[in-house]
Amino acid sequence: MSVHPSLPDRLAVADQAEKENVASFGWRFCVVVITFVLILTSLPFIYAYTTVPTERYFTGVMVNIPDHNQYFAWMRDLSHQNLAANRLTPEPNEPALFHLLWWSAGRAGALLGLEFGAVFGILRIFATILFLACAYAFFRIAVPDHVQRRLAFVLFAFSGGLGIIWIAVKYMQGLPEAPFPFDIYTSEPNSFFIALAFPHFGVALALIIALIGLTLYAQQRQQLRYAVLAGIVGALIGLQHAYDLLTVGAVLGLWWLLIWWRDRRFPAFLFKAGLIVVAFALPPAAYLSYLVLTDATWGGKLAQFDNAGAWTPGPLHLPILMGLPLLLALLAFRPRMLRSRDDAELLVAVWFLAHFVLIYLPLSFQIHLLLGWQAPIAILAARAIQRIIWPWLSTRAPRLARPALAAILGLCVVTNVYILFWRFYDLSRYSQPYFLSQDEVAALRWLGSHTTNQDVVLGVLEINQHVPVWSDARAYVAHWAGSLDFFTKRENVERVVNPATPRDERRALLDEFGVSYVIVREQDSPRAAFAASAGPDLAPIYENATVSIYRVQRDTSMSRP
Repeated sequence: MSVHPSLPDRLAVADQAEKENVASFGWRFCVVVITFVLILTSLPFIYAYTTVPTERYFTGVMVNIPDHNQYFAWMRDLSHQNLAANRLTPEPNEPALFHLLWWSAGRAGALLGLEFGAVFGILRIFATILFLACAYAFFRIAVPDHVQRRLAFVLFAFSGGLGIIWIAVKYMQGLPEAPFPFDIYTSEPNSFFIALAFPHFGVALALIIALIGLTLYAQQRQQLRYAVLAGIVGALIGLQHAYDLLTVGAVLGLWWLLIWWRDRRFPAFLFKAGLIVVAFALPPAAYLSYLVLTDATWGGKLAQFDNAGAWTPGPLHLPILMGLPLLLALLAFRPRMLRSRDDAELLVAVWFLAHFVLIYLPLSFQIHLLLGWQAPIAILAARAIQRIIWPWLSTRAPRLARPALAAILGLCVVTNVYILFWRFYDLSRYSQPYFLSQDEVAALRWLGSHTTNQDVVLGVLEINQHVPVWSDARAYVAHWAGSLDFFTKRENVERVVNPATPRDERRALLDEFGVSYVIVREQDSPRAAFAASAGPDLAPIYENATVSIYRVQRDTSMSRP
């Protein structure tokens, strides 16, 4: 006699099958979005590599050369040793910095025999896949509704701000530059911009989301093993982007307090989970804190962070910086979410609100604390569209509902469309700082073959910032924060390469930090005039059509053989 399953059993099986189909489709959707992001963000690189003229060299980077040269210099050191020195400044300093991301990238590049630009490209693809996959995994456990989840993921992946407004102002008023550039080009809260140009932020974003998501999952399952995984992620953050622990700690700490307040019961499990995370994350964070507090070189670098003038745009600028998703998130937010019985909803609300304080803390790196805010904003913005905007449009103006929704989504991505297409325009100029001339590359390769970490190379910032990437030498000036007393050194370089500078003044500047080589390009100083003014202190040692390198002559006991 056959036994037929009961109706409740059949319904349960059908419900489970439906959940599995939804989950399967969701991950396929995630893969499609990731693939689309990778294709779009790879197009400018493909364009640059395939169209570069023979007389030019593409560095592999198309945004923020100074910072990426700093990372490449660390990669160069960490490819064969475990600690990096600060070679962006002439002051002698011992290797002291361990950075997990650039150590890993440097070792991988050395193993595969790749130039730094190629390693950067591979890292960019890896970071994009990692942070988008982590975001979707988090949305799966934090957003029950699969439609809202997918919409949130699309907003997370593609949304930018409304900085296009300032681009329009620039052209309408005929300005040389757009006003308030940080409203346009701040990358930390812009996932698409991160995928385009900032893989280190991509890895950091993935780790922030993973740590918060694993802690939520541990709470949902009441299993401490997920807290251990969260702690390991915390250690990884501490070894490469330690200030992100401030974001994670603030969000999870406030969440824990609100759960305690809501339940009127001490949340013992979350307390244990928090202790586990702290136990893993604290040692690497303590190491970096010790480094900047005790090492004058690295502490001085951090003290110069405000040289860039990179502060979080003021509160009135946030709607432009974060764009329509922020306004939609504010529309969806309800104070009752802070008392929600749903731990995930409570966490998203806390995460959303915490950043309003974090990004204005009186810290020189406050702008970096925008990283991760796009995750709760995307969730709440999707909620506003699904629960408020779409029902209202469908009821009040059904014929306009779809065009209005398309317009909303278009406004969410319009600035990133501009940023993407502007890369093509910028790259089509084949100029500094993203491209070097082959003469410059030849001179830098010569330095790479003839200098050690005991040498100091002086040149104008535009070329000298590449010296620590192509050679083991220290640069007299190379980076707005990494080069100590940056503005003074930048002015000193101009005096050294100026043919009109008296020889004794030039010599004093060269001797102050034991400069070994001076690199001079035709566009920096008329080389014939500079050669005539060099005197016996500077001996020409390398020359091509547009670049000359001089060795600083010292007495026999001090000179290199």
